[in-house]
Amino acid sequence: MALTPRDLLLAILAAFVWGATFPVSAIALEATPPIFFAFLRFLCAAAFVLVIPRPAVPWPKLLLLGSFLGAGQYGFMFVSMTQGISASLASLLVHTQAFFTILIAMLVFSERLHLRQVGALALALAGLACLVADRADGGGLLGLALILIAALCGASGNNLLKSLGKVDTLGVAVWMSLAAPLPLLALSLVFESRGSVANLVATITWEVVGAVAYSALLATLLGFAIWGRLLATYSAAAVAPLFLLVPVFGIALSALTLGERLTGLQIAGALLIFVGLALTVSPRRAIDAR
Repeated sequence: MALTPRDLLLAILAAFVWGATFPVSAIALEATPPIFFAFLRFLCAAAFVLVIPRPAVPWPKLLLLGSFLGAGQYGFMFVSMTQGISASLASLLVHTQAFFTILIAMLVFSERLHLRQVGALALALAGLACLVADRADGGGLLGLALILIAALCGASGNNLLKSLGKVDTLGVAVWMSLAAPLPLLALSLVFESRGSVANLVATITWEVVGAVAYSALLATLLGFAIWGRLLATYSAAAVAPLFLLVPVFGIALSALTLGERLTGLQIAGALLIFVGLALTVSPRRAIDAR
């Protein structure tokens, strides 16, 4: 089933919000370390449990969601950056979770790809490869393995979200955030501050506060609420490719706000992703791939 125009706009909005997180975070990360920043983001989001009722989702699933989409995804991603993977390359490679999401959905939910979806995903993957090739700076094997584990955590969380069906996705986004802060703080103490909480707190500036507010309220609560609703309504193959818009928006917005210049490979990669997405979301007349 193709996305309705309204849901397509919501998906693009979520991708835009997540893409804008990169230039917003870049400003904050000039003052505070990345894993600690992720800790602050999910701590802020989790604070809304005081005003938003817990959704009708069992505690084990909520904690597992927070572990996958919070501590796992961001923990492994940021630790990979301490093992030779640059921030820009990490932000691109973590979005390979779009493909992991589809593969897991095919195994768990017996979803099937149509011929045009296969071609569309191939184009989008080629576009992502262009972006990765443009930003790659020779990260080590351990760093590469860690960022792919982060992508797998994100994909697993996406499919767990899908398995919840029609639930209060805003409530899920808030309450699952409870699982992320403590593991992220522990990682930050090990990798970023030599065990000193005071050193971490000293890095909090007004720019960091603003970036945390944006990341928690929009990127975490609004973004995951939209994403969860779409995954519960449509097949993973229809929704996951739209996630590849995130690095496209991230690179474009960084160019506009931070003065970064777009290269030919970046432009080519963005165009391939857009063409692939257009094939994915447009009305289908093809038969199922056999």
